[in-house]
Amino acid sequence: MMKLTLISILLAMTLLSAACGENKPPATAAEDKPAAVPEKHLTIKDFGPRETKAGQGFNIQPDGVSALWFNTENATLTTVVMLNDTTVPTSVQNDGKLVTAGIPKPLFGKAGEYTVYLVDQKTKEKSNEMKFVVK
Repeated sequence: MMKLTLISILLAMTLLSAACGENKPPATAAEDKPAAVPEKHLTIKDFGPRETKAGQGFNIQPDGVSALWFNTENATLTTVVMLNDTTVPTSVQNDGKLVTAGIPKPLFGKAGEYTVYLVDQKTKEKSNEMKFVVK
């Protein structure tokens, strides 16, 4: 009889121990869902040159056009550069990390601070704004 009681106690302890396993609360609904994918926003990380003198060409290209370059995130082939709300000729690298723009002389002929930003013409998303200074 004592053997049977001892075996019963050991069996009960084994079952309880196995049932406890990890002392972890049940998963919540939030833990069952996959991690959210961060949104990708059109962003200017850096650009240059940041300033010039009024009427003086800058970063002059082989065709004689002054140009700005933009280090970007999430630019698409439909992204354009805006300088004081004027769309300027734009080129976007396929990886969306480099955008260049030819700036017509009349747009930097007068001293002032000019707002530059990107717009995706397809989605209408607008990037953060930066300042281009003409002295």
